[in-house]
Amino acid sequence: MESIYFTIAQAGFLVLTTLCLGLIVYGSRETLLRMDWGAERATRRTMLIAAVLFAWLVYSSALALQGILSDFSVTPPRLLLIIIPPLISIVWLTFSSSFRQFLAHVPAYWLIMLQVFRVPVEIFLWLQFIAGLTPVQMTFEGRNWDVLTGLTAPVVAWLCYGRGRNLKGLAFAWNIFGLALLLNIVATAILSTPSPFRVFMNEPANTLVAQFPIVFLPAVLVPMAYTLHLFSLRKILLGSGSATASTPVHAAVTPSGSSGV
Repeated sequence: MESIYFTIAQAGFLVLTTLCLGLIVYGSRETLLRMDWGAERATRRTMLIAAVLFAWLVYSSALALQGILSDFSVTPPRLLLIIIPPLISIVWLTFSSSFRQFLAHVPAYWLIMLQVFRVPVEIFLWLQFIAGLTPVQMTFEGRNWDVLTGLTAPVVAWLCYGRGRNLKGLAFAWNIFGLALLLNIVATAILSTPSPFRVFMNEPANTLVAQFPIVFLPAVLVPMAYTLHLFSLRKILLGSGSATASTPVHAAVTPSGSSGV
């Protein structure tokens, strides 16, 4: 029975990662169309984005499959090979002046609503805990309350941007709340690894994050979580969270597939 739980978690991380990256690619193309890019030009740029994301998947998968990330005795830990690159890239992109126009056309509603993906993440972590492969502090039975961000995302998205509303204050506060919960579980996960700076000594140690396909959690899903928060906060601070920019997902594209702007 324990192996069944872990198999479900493995399949879940594979499917969820694929869905999330698919939404990123789709959302990028729709945003480019909202910027009045031609369909051909938008498609070429979207294909480039997809190629970069696919290359990242191959890179992180290769490191995990070859066991490179599983050595927790070295300092600095090798997990930084998949943690630092996306962090630097996203922080640079968030504050890049050339990215402002793109971000201005991303519906603010999307940036909050998509955080619902964190609910299945917490379910998969809980299944790994049931299987005896993940420490309790990394689940909602322990110190991980990140599921609250995912559960509240649809409600907050609707409250802030539904029906033409533009409640930037609430959106800002919710993003800070979500970032705090994310930072909490990331710190807990790091301090649960069998490394020289381990704090949580209960077994099992947090080692699955270095294995395929669970490696997609630190390599893709965690970066997606903080990316959505940073983009949302940046959009609010830039003052581009207008009613037009916050059009719900179902209204962002006309039936003909063209931009709804």
